Amino acid sequence: MTGVEWSMNTTCCARCQSVSVVKNGHVKSGKQRFLCRACGYQFTFEASWHRISPEQEALVDRLLSERLSHRGICRVSSVSRSWLRLHLKKLQKLVVHRVEDEVVSAKKA
Repeated sequence: MTGVEWSMNTTCCARCQSVSVVKNGHVKSGKQRFLCRACGYQFTFEASWHRISPEQEALVDRLLSERLSHRGICRVSSVSRSWLRLHLKKLQKLVVHRVEDEVVSAKKA
């Protein structure tokens, strides 16, 4: 398991290890969600995390340079829109924006 006790009778919170846990709906894939009444943490047992490969990330970067829509990039490369937004934020931090300097130099000339 993922470091969390799971059985039908005793379900412990992944964060505070409290046993006051109740069922709290299902995720898209059908797995049971739980809610800890002690700390308010929501969690799923055996959550499936898949990493985006460097090749897939390079494909997304190439598609971004082709000026495709974000939804189109997500469909083609099989990544989620939330991952794409996080990737764009990461790329934005890497790019140096010097718009103010260009505007000032244009006014001087």
